[in-house]
Amino acid sequence: MTSRSAAHVEDTRHALITAARALFATEGFQATLTEEIVRNAGLTRGALYHHFRDKEDLFYAVFEEVADEVEQSLVHRSAGPNPTNAWELFQANSEVHLDAATKNAAYRQIVLIDGPAVLGWEAWSARRGGPLAKIAEYLRDAEREGALEPLPAEAMAHLLGAIGTGAVMYVAQADDHVRARRDIEVCNERLFLGLVSHRGAAPSPPRPSSPKKSDPKKRHTTKQGGH
Repeated sequence: MTSRSAAHVEDTRHALITAARALFATEGFQATLTEEIVRNAGLTRGALYHHFRDKEDLFYAVFEEVADEVEQSLVHRSAGPNPTNAWELFQANSEVHLDAATKNAAYRQIVLIDGPAVLGWEAWSARRGGPLAKIAEYLRDAEREGALEPLPAEAMAHLLGAIGTGAVMYVAQADDHVRARRDIEVCNERLFLGLVSHRGAAPSPPRPSSPKKSDPKKRHTTKQGGH
């Protein structure tokens, strides 16, 4: 294949993905017709089926593009001003997905709303949420760093994965995405507080003792003794 032919193939594929992405984001997967995609791309149905098996295959390519854009925003230990420990790193990356669910319409519709239905829940969970082993790694690192209390890492990874999925779904499907995000933050703060390690924390100052009330019986006895 010549370089010009390869460029043409890539341009055609890109045009189809771009047109499909715009329609999937605004109309949703089910309401989008392949005729609309090829018309908006300025191509033919033959071009679409040359590059993709069907509409689901095209959706997967769009899904990958949108999901990858968000994943590129994830915080890494090796870049920029980083969180101080693995637990803060996990929380920062959770915020990235909540931000996308709140502000990114394409991510919200394509990845969170249509993704599970088109790809199937198991495939979607593995692709969007990342491997649970990675969350367990965060937890083990955070425990070694003294940021978290000791916990069964794999079991907690499953729980945190479920909480994260529920959180972004709640925000994506809410009528008011900003308010839903705020409510999730309040709940996360309460839930995560119990995981944080208090090792090495300064002891709480003793509470001042309240003055003891004198016993009226004793007071009465003293008066009697003074007569």
